[in-house]
Amino acid sequence: MEQYRDKYIEFILKTKGVSWEYSRISKGHIDKLLKFLQEKQINDINSVDRLVLYDYQEMIMKTQNLATVSKHGVLMATALFFQFLYDYEYIKDNPGLIIEYPKLGSRIPKDIMNEKEISFLLNLPNKSNLIGLRDFCIMSLLYSSAMRTKELFNLKLEDIDFKRNQVLVKRPKNKRDRIMHIDSFTATYIRKYIQKVRPWLLKNKSSEHLFISATGTNLNRNSFAAHFSGKYAPIMRNKFNKNITPYCFRHTSATHWMDSGARQRKDVLPYVQRQLGHESLESTAIYTHVAIEPLRQMFKQYHPREKQFKHMNKIPSPADLINKWHKKKNNPSL
Repeated sequence: MEQYRDKYIEFILKTKGVSWEYSRISKGHIDKLLKFLQEKQINDINSVDRLVLYDYQEMIMKTQNLATVSKHGVLMATALFFQFLYDYEYIKDNPGLIIEYPKLGSRIPKDIMNEKEISFLLNLPNKSNLIGLRDFCIMSLLYSSAMRTKELFNLKLEDIDFKRNQVLVKRPKNKRDRIMHIDSFTATYIRKYIQKVRPWLLKNKSSEHLFISATGTNLNRNSFAAHFSGKYAPIMRNKFNKNITPYCFRHTSATHWMDSGARQRKDVLPYVQRQLGHESLESTAIYTHVAIEPLRQMFKQYHPREKQFKHMNKIPSPADLINKWHKKKNNPSL
């Protein structure tokens, strides 16, 4: 069975151009299937019929410790695996056609920070401290650019253009390089980090990467996430009751951009799409659901029922009418 799995992984790496991370995740998903088949004592791939895969699908759907998105990924990898086997004639029939994916439901991001909260968070790092200055640069760059955390920690020195305040993101999620813009404030502090902090962190070592760990190695997103969750996340949770992670900066930045565009009556959706690196506008349109403050203000200002409610406040109460009648009776000149 493993030989077919290896052939499939080699196929998606060479033909589909997927990343090593995607292939590793796919291998893990298919390994779940192979373990299930082994427990069923099925050793021939052609012995896997639709009933077997139906039982496997039921088992995955009932697994308590798997999130819906993970179940979706496991079942999709299984279906693609059997489609490959059928297309290349390793099997005579494709039992994977019966697989159905769970509905993913709403993908609206949670724990979006408002402007007060993001300002508070960005003031937490001590910029007079070397590690604090590095942390501030990371968080400010995440918020300014709305890039993915993986993209940020893959940045190299050559990718920063201080003349244009631009960052070159190479081969991101959809395999396309793109230019991202950053604000002058963030660019100024990144320059300070490169000049003063980065050489101290490297400790006579060499690296092309922009962000360096306290041990002098390339800083990765998992290490920073652990650092962030221990140092900054508890403060945000205690003060604002929000579970903030480094990825929240991307959601927050996109939402604030949509908010600002809505206030100015401008269609910024295509520009946000380009900055985020989304292939489809549908992915970016998620942020139109969370950028609701301008919509709420527009509703209160222009919806007919809201306007009607405002006029209701001007309608006198029965007691006011009675008092007015008595005043007019006692003083006809009124």
